[in-house]
Amino acid sequence: MFMGVSTPHPRSHRSAGAVPLVGLVVAVLVLAGCGNSNVASSTSTTPTTHTSSTSSSTTTTTAAPRYTHPHVFVIVMENLGYSAAMATPADAALASRYASTTDYYATSHPSLPNYISLLAGSTLGISSDCVSCFVNAPNLPTELSAAGVSWAAYMEGIPGPCYLSPYAPSGLYAGKHDPFVYFDNIRSNPALCNQIQPLPGLSPLLSGPASGVPDFVWITPNICHDGHNCSPEAAGQWLTGMVAQITASAAWRSGGALYVTWDEGNGGDYSGLSGSSVSSSGGGGHVLTLVIEPGLAPGTHITSLLDHYSLLKTIEQNFHVGLLGASASPGLATLP
Repeated sequence: MFMGVSTPHPRSHRSAGAVPLVGLVVAVLVLAGCGNSNVASSTSTTPTTHTSSTSSSTTTTTAAPRYTHPHVFVIVMENLGYSAAMATPADAALASRYASTTDYYATSHPSLPNYISLLAGSTLGISSDCVSCFVNAPNLPTELSAAGVSWAAYMEGIPGPCYLSPYAPSGLYAGKHDPFVYFDNIRSNPALCNQIQPLPGLSPLLSGPASGVPDFVWITPNICHDGHNCSPEAAGQWLTGMVAQITASAAWRSGGALYVTWDEGNGGDYSGLSGSSVSSSGGGGHVLTLVIEPGLAPGTHITSLLDHYSLLKTIEQNFHVGLLGASASPGLATLP
């Protein structure tokens, strides 16, 4: 079926003056079409990177996204093994609504080595929740900055940007859950350090355009909402609200990814990955990790063997930066 084409009626007679008149009408129509600014403006709104035009055809190439996930969010919760998380109604509901891992392992015990490993690909020799064991080492935030990838770390309960004391007067912020301040090249650089922000500053960004949200967003709840000092049920309620806020944002809806993990499992669980298998010792235990992306089917189970280094590798590969420490292991699986 052809549309927009008019077929002329056949005529049995044509006068000698008909040809110029037809030519005149065609010329007028062509000139009128060339001067139609509305047509030009209606086609200029389509984003393109290249358009080539000839007398017979026009080829348009749509711009490819710079990253698989233009925006990546990470939330780190506290001290809950896989079985306990799946027995918590709010956490189990999120796992059913989105995708989740079945064999994901933390790095170590206690908390801080896990947080450090998520940014450095190594615990960097840290084996406690020390408050002044600062390190001079490569890390994800400085790699992102060098690559022109915007980032921010939002800490619930922190008194202000670039707060460097180990605890806040309110008692709700703990530096051991803020790995960014442990790296010398972040804490000594005011521009980078000021990208560590109080969590309330994120909400206005999430309610606005995707372009206003940093490419990489880290979120640490306060020590009640992360489950450290309060019940898993209370932490689960907070997490449900935070997930709803992020998934309602334009940044997430436009191909974003949200990863929620727990820093470590139960205190008696030292399982972890050793090569391509699970070891009963040397790790931080079996934990739940939620993978929340627009394109994943609800209830998807990700069965690959994964750990905190897998999450780091996933982020590094998404933003095209170097692989740090253990995240560079060739056989290490990644998240979607």
